Amino acid sequence: MRILVSLVWCLSAASSMAAEDLPNIVMIVSDNQSQSLLGTYGNTEIRTPNIDRLAAEGVRYDNAYAVSGVCSPTRATLLTGLLPSQTGIHVALQANVDVENWSAIEEFRNLPETLRAAGYKTALVGKYHLGAHEKPQLGFDYWVTFPGGHTTTFYDELVIDNDKVYREPSHLTDFWTDRAIDFISRQSAGQPFFLLLTYNGPYMLPPTVTMEPNNRHAQHYLENPPSFPQEPVHPFLKTWAKGRGPNGLMVREGTTAWTAIEALNNKTAIINAAAETSMVDDGVGEVIDSLGQHGFSDNTLVIYTSDQGSSYGHHGLWGNTSWSFPFAAYTINMQVPLIYWQPGKIPGGQTNDMMVAQVDLLPTLLDHIGLDDIVIEDTPGKSFAATLEGDEIQWEDAVYFEFVTSRAVQTRKWKYIRRFPASDPRELYDLEVDPNETENLISSAKHVEVISRLDSRLARYFDTYADEKYDLWNGGTAKGRLLEEHYGRDDIFHKRFPNWRPPFVEKAKPFVY
Repeated sequence: MRILVSLVWCLSAASSMAAEDLPNIVMIVSDNQSQSLLGTYGNTEIRTPNIDRLAAEGVRYDNAYAVSGVCSPTRATLLTGLLPSQTGIHVALQANVDVENWSAIEEFRNLPETLRAAGYKTALVGKYHLGAHEKPQLGFDYWVTFPGGHTTTFYDELVIDNDKVYREPSHLTDFWTDRAIDFISRQSAGQPFFLLLTYNGPYMLPPTVTMEPNNRHAQHYLENPPSFPQEPVHPFLKTWAKGRGPNGLMVREGTTAWTAIEALNNKTAIINAAAETSMVDDGVGEVIDSLGQHGFSDNTLVIYTSDQGSSYGHHGLWGNTSWSFPFAAYTINMQVPLIYWQPGKIPGGQTNDMMVAQVDLLPTLLDHIGLDDIVIEDTPGKSFAATLEGDEIQWEDAVYFEFVTSRAVQTRKWKYIRRFPASDPRELYDLEVDPNETENLISSAKHVEVISRLDSRLARYFDTYADEKYDLWNGGTAKGRLLEEHYGRDDIFHKRFPNWRPPFVEKAKPFVY
């Protein structure tokens, strides 16, 4: 019987397994990618044969969910198993801070340093967005990234390649793939390695998604544009577009919100979204081929996922959760692809419809590879490792989501969204009869009991796991920044908590392994 990772702190952080007995790990994380963009999840118009192959030869999870709506919080969760209200990372972090070599998660046990302590060689290739970028962080031996986290171009970008900084003329997706293959080629049998390959594609957001399409897949989609949802602009996006500017003035054309509105029903944006998805798929295929060429296929676990989902016309929205106000929490924003591939260990051709969340991925990984004596303190996550090999386990089918002023609980039947402050709109959807979340039942008299039950369940979850220091709804704060820069709305917290501490950046005491 497998041991689920508990919440109790364990003094022993080392496994009795010898390093040579541990599998290699390649975790591939795409950016702003809804699972519905991929062939294996039913898309017949966007070409993703390599990701589809991973699913066909491994196990595909059909109900995997992000814990938050933007990149920095979700990437922190993937590496720590903790919620944003536990790490303090609530929004996308700024590129530059005044604290030298600041890492936003170094005080927590994290995946790369845990694996390094177990004998792994470690590499980050791609987007980081969890602190300073100039030097390797979190124990990574091989460090290739770019300064910042927001993608403004896929070409001629400044990159940090270990101890070199230069401008890379090729498409960034190809560049990350080449550097990932370089790392793989340097490895040897008997020395396990961990590669975190974090593509910043397809990205989906303006300005890149509305630029002239020019990668090798663009012509195909110019000739065969995929069909994306075409719906009226969502009221939440309109609200953001009419948000406050300097001195309380209304801000309209030319703002970030209006670039999202301009992306809706926009053929250029549609072609870019499809073409950049296929670029990522190319990279996945080349990495898998490289594993085979170097003799690592039989002893390598590959995980494919995304940091969060993204609307691409659904509900009249474009982009991730942060691209509206109030913040949307539809399934298209929350749901992500999740595929595990490990020939000889994970039987192929499996699909699993259990509801899993990003907090579950770290406990599952450690359990699956045999480091199940390592305990992640305070994680809400549980291991579903037994299901990778086709076993059934007892499991609660519910996931939870938070993004600053929006929190949600989703079960098989219900989606309930609550907002802060309480005067902001709540939502209730019956997913069995309304899977596209079109009819908000929050005012329905016959659902009062359901609403009360879900409201209590949602509150209980965050009361149990949120760290009071970072629990925004109860006077906590954030690392880096919050709502002021893009929404002018940190006053939401100032007004309700007179002694509220604004977002901060400071060095923390690193976790000891």
